[in-house]
Amino acid sequence: MSDGTLPGWVCKRSDLAEAQACISWAFSHLAPLTKRLDEWLERSVVTELRDPGEHATHNLIIGVEREPLPLLFNVEVGAYVNTIRSSLDILAMVLVRRYGLNIKEDQVYFPIARSESSFNDKNSPGRKFLDALPELDRRLIESLKPYKGGSQGLWTLHHLDILRKHRRLLSVDLHPISITLQGTLKEGDFEPLAVEAVHVNEETIIGMLRKGVIPTLVRSNFYVRINEEGDLSRRPVSATLVYLMDMAAGIIALFDH
Repeated sequence: MSDGTLPGWVCKRSDLAEAQACISWAFSHLAPLTKRLDEWLERSVVTELRDPGEHATHNLIIGVEREPLPLLFNVEVGAYVNTIRSSLDILAMVLVRRYGLNIKEDQVYFPIARSESSFNDKNSPGRKFLDALPELDRRLIESLKPYKGGSQGLWTLHHLDILRKHRRLLSVDLHPISITLQGTLKEGDFEPLAVEAVHVNEETIIGMLRKGVIPTLVRSNFYVRINEEGDLSRRPVSATLVYLMDMAAGIIALFDH
C-alpha cells in the first residue's frame, strides 16, 4: 500500500499508534529492499558449468558470487527486525500507561523467555509487568506462549534481534529457488540439487549435467536468506520479515479493545 501500512490493519485506539507505526515503517521498506536484493542477485550471481575431473560422469552446475553481499543489507534487515521487536516493547509500555501501573519505564518490555519455566518464574524480570496487568490482558499475553518451544514466531523475533548484534543476519550462501535448462536432454542427463544444494566457499552446487551434454541455456533463480537453520533457511529474507511483521501486528491488534 502507498502509505506503508499492512493491508487491512488499522488500530482504533490512538494509544497503539506508535506500535503500529513501527510495523508500518518496516513494511513500507520491504518492496524497495526486495527490489535491491533482486538487482544484486541479477548482477552478482552467475550460473556456470564446472568439470570436477576425469573420474566424474557429470559436470557440476554451480552458482557463483561475483562479489560479496553488501554489508548494508545486513544492517538494514537488522534494523527492521529490531523495529518489529520494539513494537511489542512499545505495546507493553502502552499497557502500563493505559492502566496506570506503577512500574519504572526501564523495567517495561514485552516478555519473551528462553523457556516455559523461565517465563513462569515469579522472580523473572517480566513477571512484575505481567502480574500487574488486568486479568484479561495478562491471559492474552500468556496465551501467546512467548517463549522458546511455545510461540515459534515470537522466539524467532526475539532471537534474531539478539543475533543481529553478534553476527551477520544474512547468509552468504545462495539458495536456488529453481533451475531450468534448455536443450536436448535425455533421462538422467540432468540431476537437480535445488532442494539440498551443496555450498562450498562462495559457490553453490545446484545440479549435475552429464558430460557431453551441451545445454543452450542454464538459468537459476536464487534468494538471500536469514543465516539460521530450520524454516528460516528455506524462505527468502523478505518472506521472513513479512512473517514477523504479520505476527507482531496481530499481537498489537489483540489489545485494540
